[in-house]
Amino acid sequence: MPKPNRFGGPASHARAGARGSLDPYAQARETLARELGYTRKTHGGRLRVALCFPNTYFVGMSNLGLQTTYKLFNADDRIVCERVFLPAKQELAALISGRAPLVTLETQTPVRDFDVFAFSVSFEWDYANVLTMLKLAGLQPRANRRHHRDPLIVIGGAVTFVNPEPLAPFADVIAAGEAERLVPALADAWFAEPHREALLNRLSTENGFYVPSLYEPVYDGPGRIAAITPRAGSGALPIALAERAVLD
Repeated sequence: MPKPNRFGGPASHARAGARGSLDPYAQARETLARELGYTRKTHGGRLRVALCFPNTYFVGMSNLGLQTTYKLFNADDRIVCERVFLPAKQELAALISGRAPLVTLETQTPVRDFDVFAFSVSFEWDYANVLTMLKLAGLQPRANRRHHRDPLIVIGGAVTFVNPEPLAPFADVIAAGEAERLVPALADAWFAEPHREALLNRLSTENGFYVPSLYEPVYDGPGRIAAITPRAGSGALPIALAERAVLD
């Protein structure tokens, strides 16, 4: 019989899914029971981050970027970070039909109850899964249709280094840089700025953060963008400077 690895092997997880109910709370508990090395903290007084890899548990737990980001968030005592993954196909259908909430592994808390819903996106083919995860969490996919009381949607990962624009309409914040620098900057900004608008304005002045709502595209002919410029009075970094800061 194959033994589970440090975070629960695929064979053991598959057996759990086959014999267990499709209750998302039970599924999360069964997955967690086969793990070693996860972090669980109390939520009170902390910045609550639901960290999502928009693919299955097996793919996500093989990703070093996700592992590093999870560790960095939880290394800060001001932050509690819990994971969430794209449900397997059978579970996904049950969640959609049953309108069950999307919950985290560590405490089975609904994602929409967190302060931040952060995505680590490594592959372009997971773009559609980002939208699926937002819908499963009960959130509007487009940023301009969400409420200020909804979780802050932060999208980072390898794809943001190449071209963040395909995901920009769905993100409150794009984090394009090394997590070692961006995680503490995000936490500092969160605790310094109690209001969403002030928080976004502050992040837009920080190297490595791009707040799409604070920029305007400038078109040069039909359908062609010549430049993306900060909205008047936003204080956001010019795109060229922001890109150079990320690459430095």
